[in-house]
Amino acid sequence: MSFIEKYQKSIIKAVFFMAYASAAVWLSFFYVYLKDGAGLSGFEVGIIAGFQQFNNLFVLPVWGGLADRYGRKRMLLFSIGSTIVLLPVFIVLQGALSLTVFMIMVTLVYNPVASLVDTIALDYQEQSGGKTSYGEIRLWASVGWGLASFVAGMLIHKENLYLIFPVSSGMFLITWLLMFFLYQPLKVHRNLNNLKRGNFLSLLKNEKVLLAFFMLVLMYSIFSAPIYLILNVYFLDIGASNSMIGLAFLVQGLFEIPFFFFGKRLVDRYGAKQVFLFAMLATSLRMMGYGMTGNPAVAVAIGAIHGISIGLFFVSVVSFVHRIVPSHYRTSGQAFFYTFFAVGVAIGNMLTGMLMDHFSMRMTMIWNALGIMLLILLVLITQRFFRRSVA
Repeated sequence: MSFIEKYQKSIIKAVFFMAYASAAVWLSFFYVYLKDGAGLSGFEVGIIAGFQQFNNLFVLPVWGGLADRYGRKRMLLFSIGSTIVLLPVFIVLQGALSLTVFMIMVTLVYNPVASLVDTIALDYQEQSGGKTSYGEIRLWASVGWGLASFVAGMLIHKENLYLIFPVSSGMFLITWLLMFFLYQPLKVHRNLNNLKRGNFLSLLKNEKVLLAFFMLVLMYSIFSAPIYLILNVYFLDIGASNSMIGLAFLVQGLFEIPFFFFGKRLVDRYGAKQVFLFAMLATSLRMMGYGMTGNPAVAVAIGAIHGISIGLFFVSVVSFVHRIVPSHYRTSGQAFFYTFFAVGVAIGNMLTGMLMDHFSMRMTMIWNALGIMLLILLVLITQRFFRRSVA
């Protein structure tokens, strides 16, 4: 066994760390750049954030097919390489139209990175016979994202926000070199392209509960959208410095980690539905907390709930889908979940952008928190009504 083969697990962890650290430098401050640096309105920022998510609907299936045909490594190198070239161009662009059009172009090559890197981890988990879990590898993404956001926040200030693009590009170059020279494609590959329309229609036709659940995920994603990347605009709105924004993302990343280890145990003990509802409640309380405070330090502390509102959310949804969907449709089921999630976040970002032009981000957080509360109430009421009808 060669040196590279012997340390493939460590190499894959390093790829996760660098890929997410590279993305964090750019995305953790991108919407601050658009609002503060490029001078865009809240609506314009929301439109750009929306397109960033909507593109997943068309991009991921195509890249999945290309990865199956030409190989994970080759397509990941192309995706990261294109991102390296395109990111610095943001510096010379001005105006909402040019930034929106270019964002669509960037996401065509950047958006597949996370999916392709995730599949590398799943390949390794399968080839190792389950000795190495996906969560054990994926946690390095959270570490990379958190640390990079924190360091970038310490070094990048309002006057030089444009540096997020060349610095991120340079870090992606390190990721590309790591992949090119050290990563060896594994013998086992999971199918990325099990996304046939017929499978989806048949699956949803036979499983009405699954369709209802996906609609719940869609609505939850709309209301929870502000706690994702556009969260940095909230911190900007309450007067947080870039270093404080970086610290906020560090706290969020660190509090994700335990749930990659213990989330499944909670689902096994209490059930996917109960854990999902708890994650929704935690997210609502988190957003309500954001809305009630204008103190950046308190807002950073509130971000500790991120592990529940994000970590438990994904763990519970994956478990729910796996329980309902037949084994030969599970890849399709998970892909459909990500589709509903992406659409919800995209719509939510656009709505958040519109609300930002009429209300403060604090008030926007409160409105969305109330929306999630209503969703929880609706689930509880319909659940009780269904039980009485059956009885």
